[in-house]
Amino acid sequence: MLTVASDTVVCNYTNVYAPIIIDSQSEPEEETEQTAEERFNINRANVWDGAIHGFKRASFDPSHQMQVKFTDDEGQTEDGVDTGGPKREFLTLLMECLRMRRIFDGPQDRRFLTFDNAAAKDDKYFHAGRMIATSIVHGGPGPRFLSETLYQHLTGMKNTNIEAIIEDITDDTMRASLLEISSAATLEELHASIDRNSSLLQTAGCLQYPDGVDDKNAIIKDFMQWYIIYRNHFAIQR
Repeated sequence: MLTVASDTVVCNYTNVYAPIIIDSQSEPEEETEQTAEERFNINRANVWDGAIHGFKRASFDPSHQMQVKFTDDEGQTEDGVDTGGPKREFLTLLMECLRMRRIFDGPQDRRFLTFDNAAAKDDKYFHAGRMIATSIVHGGPGPRFLSETLYQHLTGMKNTNIEAIIEDITDDTMRASLLEISSAATLEELHASIDRNSSLLQTAGCLQYPDGVDDKNAIIKDFMQWYIIYRNHFAIQR
């Protein structure tokens, strides 16, 4: 699992994901920021609908305090005052809901953003980023389900040692092509495999004929970088 290791990473992460988020280390400038509240009434059976309703409010301000009350299926509010427990529980449940949204793809513990036209029209990428950044700022969990490649990209880290995991590719045709390339045992086999998959590799910007068979790993790594990051550039930047 990935964790936010330092305040610097938190600031980088929130800046990338939601430019409206305040610096969690600074004091609010206005007294109203200390007393104003964002109220969330959350049905445990449908956390997402209550969350998205709150985050899409035009008046929503992430610098305000969060007050969360849970309700049952009949709309009855649970007893108790939110002193932090319900808020943290809500943010934890929200990250789990976000993990399962269609804007993410890949294995459950290595998710990455993927472009969805309907989600883009509804600005769901922005709201997802706002949710993540707000959770971090308000003491909730971060998205510990992100792939290491996406996490490193979002936080501005450049780690060339990240392992390319072909099985993370959910497109059957693309995954089969990479597995074919990775299984080449000789340079002749590798070049033949590249020929058969040249259109796909050209689309990803990594079509090349290396001088050594071991260089196939660089092709695979470049393809994975394109698959997870560059082809989803709009979703990530939003």
